[in-house]
Amino acid sequence: MAKVPAYKIVYDALKKKIQDGTYPVSELLPTEPELEKIFQVSRTTIRSAIEVLREEGLVEVKQGRGTMVLDYRTKQDLDKVTSVTESLRRRGYDVRTKSMYIDIIPAGEELGKELQLKYGEPVARVQRIQLANEKPIAIMKNYIPYGLVPNLEQFTNKFSGLYQFLEEHYQLEINSSNDKIYAKSADFTESEMLAVQPGTALLCIRRICYGSKEAICVDDVSILGSQYELVITANGRYK
Repeated sequence: MAKVPAYKIVYDALKKKIQDGTYPVSELLPTEPELEKIFQVSRTTIRSAIEVLREEGLVEVKQGRGTMVLDYRTKQDLDKVTSVTESLRRRGYDVRTKSMYIDIIPAGEELGKELQLKYGEPVARVQRIQLANEKPIAIMKNYIPYGLVPNLEQFTNKFSGLYQFLEEHYQLEINSSNDKIYAKSADFTESEMLAVQPGTALLCIRRICYGSKEAICVDDVSILGSQYELVITANGRYK
């Protein structure tokens, strides 16, 4: 088995401490001499590890001050209907789709109710893994009434952002949504798809998207919780 480079060991350890909050956002990492003592490695090794963290957008090296932890998580503002793909791209990530599969399934009771369809009516199901800078970040499943997207299966691997694709190719404009948000731990299958350990925290969104009068799609998305957060703005108190 190949020996793991020393800088990679330091990088992995620092990244884990950034993600678990040991080194909070806007705070400085320990100085290079302190990190040398902690990891018992050379200054060059420390700088190589810091450079990888910088390239990933986790830290910023400030001359004369040190290395500051950045807010690396992508934020999705729920005041507007926007997709995970759109939010990642606005953050500056290169987003692409892996392993897209589109098939046609009959609407079950729950899905039919969400999509305003009768039991058994055809639904286009789009399944894929979304990559951000070539790293898996989300498992996506989308369900669309097939009558709205005839021959959608012909576009397998031809798009990355679903909402934009629906607008451009089917003239389906999404105006509103209803979101159910919850957390879960990645099971074995999800951990394999996202290249993480089983039990890793996932942020999950079950969303129904609407046009002016009809339901357009149901989204079922599981995102790495360490890389993503949702922002909700509320006005007034519930009475």
